[in-house]
Amino acid sequence: MSLRGILFDLDGTLANSLPVCLRACQLTVEHFTGRFPGELEVTKFFGLSDEGVLENILPGRLAETLPYYLDVFEHLHLQECKEPFPGVEKLFDVLQVKGIRTAIVTAKGQKSAAISLRILGLSHWVDTVETGFPDRRDKPRSIRNVLERWGMRPEQAAYIGDTPYDIKASFEAGLLPIGAAWAKTSTLKLEAHPQAYKIFNDIDSLIHWIEVDVFPVLDYRSAC
Repeated sequence: MSLRGILFDLDGTLANSLPVCLRACQLTVEHFTGRFPGELEVTKFFGLSDEGVLENILPGRLAETLPYYLDVFEHLHLQECKEPFPGVEKLFDVLQVKGIRTAIVTAKGQKSAAISLRILGLSHWVDTVETGFPDRRDKPRSIRNVLERWGMRPEQAAYIGDTPYDIKASFEAGLLPIGAAWAKTSTLKLEAHPQAYKIFNDIDSLIHWIEVDVFPVLDYRSAC
């Protein structure tokens, strides 16, 4: 069956924005506590929305920490990550020509996701955006929300992300799990991922697959 939709992770998949997320969290914690947290102290909560990350690190102070974080996040974004990865716009153009619907499913909160999409110029390429939850990591639910909105069956879509969790979430939701390993921050190169249908090390290879091989997509699950 041919793919009718492709859903994308955002940070580390469409843009090199993970360092911006990390730095904004670190500077926010430093501002309110005087202490600059280490990378692992922050990233262990990634997968929750920004609200969830901040609430876990600075509990009970979200009303003041979130606005500060968003200001710092936008400032750093404009300085350090103003464009998506090279090739992303061509990728979306190819998908548009082929009539494949596109969405973003990210663990980010609604406000920070809106900032990223605006700065990166991605809003006009996607028709649906699903953001994360402050209390749990649940990308399979977010993925299913998109498909329900589209009226599309899971086997008609793929999810592309840069972490093992993205592969797992896509597989659990019944989509074709595709790995994006072109970013330095991608953790897909560290171990084998038998649930992944394909893992691409560069965007050009992904584009070639879509242009040449995506129709039809075989049912690979019988081999897993």
